Amino acid sequence: MISPIDIEVDLDGDVAAALTRLETTGRPMIDRRVWFAEPRPDGGATSTLLSNGIIIRLRSGSSDDLTVTLCPCVPEQLLGSWSAPFTDVALRYRVEENWNGEGRELSASVVSERPAGALHDATVLGTDVTADLAPAQRRFLIGCTPPGVAVDRLVAMGPIASTQWSNLRVGDLAVDAQRWRIADLDLLELSVRVTPEHGESYTALRARALDRQRGFEDAVRRLGLRIATGAPGTERVMAAARSVRR
Repeated sequence: MISPIDIEVDLDGDVAAALTRLETTGRPMIDRRVWFAEPRPDGGATSTLLSNGIIIRLRSGSSDDLTVTLCPCVPEQLLGSWSAPFTDVALRYRVEENWNGEGRELSASVVSERPAGALHDATVLGTDVTADLAPAQRRFLIGCTPPGVAVDRLVAMGPIASTQWSNLRVGDLAVDAQRWRIADLDLLELSVRVTPEHGESYTALRARALDRQRGFEDAVRRLGLRIATGAPGTERVMAAARSVRR
């Protein structure tokens, strides 16, 4: 299986100024509230889900969804029906590579769509988020996570304000943007996607993605934007959400 490659760039500096340079004013956007699930602080857990390569995300907006992601993972973890992407009733399963700077990670995600407001109770302090996992997501966690990782007694951390824009122009590229805001954190992430062409080998896809990544980062800098270094955006957002939850 050859997976799409999602190339991400996190930005440093004034987010409002960056959005002006990206000409987002008047462009269609999607606003959501986002939570990430982690073990309850009083539950006796000695590690986070993220440190075990598991991300559980809840989103609310015009519709709700709950996503279970393994990242990083290896193909050998994705057994049986999880070895290739599929779409089922109210369920989507995707496998992709995530590139950020020199980082290269494989991720696999099971997305469960819900009606607007359906996940409200799961985000209330004290509620165990695992009760809202779809049966297929439970099977995914049981069958594909490393032995000894307990996924129970979880609490939703947030809300994080998320705003997304699609098809912004950065040089000659169509770029997606996502802004994350919680407490003192205001983070902007840009991304482009490289999809395998029919009959393309992984070697050829990777070479094309490397060329796209270089061009993407150069175009970001020419626009006067500064690329962040350090922890990826998702880790920074989740760390901020944990501190607020305490």
